[in-house]
Amino acid sequence: MSNDFSTEYTERVDDELLLLASDRSALTTEAAAALDAELRRRNLTESDQAKYRQFVKRNGQREANRQRRKILGSVRDLRSWVDALWALIAIALISFTCLALPSRYHMKTDWQEAAFHAMFASVFIAVSSKVWGRKISFWMSLVISSAIHLVIVHSWMQRVGNFSRGQGKLAILLGFVLFFAVYGIVWMLRRNFYGEEPRHNI
Repeated sequence: MSNDFSTEYTERVDDELLLLASDRSALTTEAAAALDAELRRRNLTESDQAKYRQFVKRNGQREANRQRRKILGSVRDLRSWVDALWALIAIALISFTCLALPSRYHMKTDWQEAAFHAMFASVFIAVSSKVWGRKISFWMSLVISSAIHLVIVHSWMQRVGNFSRGQGKLAILLGFVLFFAVYGIVWMLRRNFYGEEPRHNI
């Protein structure tokens, strides 16, 4: 039996032998003796075995970190879906409230359609931007960009008439572009006035 172990271990590579040595308790007495003999023949010392155990431990930690990142990634994805759901709920509530108002408070049809595109972009920006949402400069930028967005989309609709699906998506995307442009200008103005972006809300 010992000869069988010796033959088997002779055919294995160093890493396999070191892996066996790291779990010596699982080996029989004959297998452990044959393994020690093969390790001595290859000049694989206790130091080599200790280094290999550290290597295995580091790999285990890396794998655990990868699994943790996957879990956190799935959590972030879930939060993104939740944010999108809240945005849709907010849009539905705003639309229902507008429709429930007496007709004398309703905007003209062309302004209503333009307002819907501006509202869609604004709500998604407000819901998804949790960090920026704590700053007054964020809300100032959102109000200004939404007003500009509304006027641009209304003028656009007066020229082309009703939007196609592609034009509607482009009109909503324009809201995001305008917001980042306005917020960038506000940020630069604050930086010029304060030397750096202030920590307090202004």
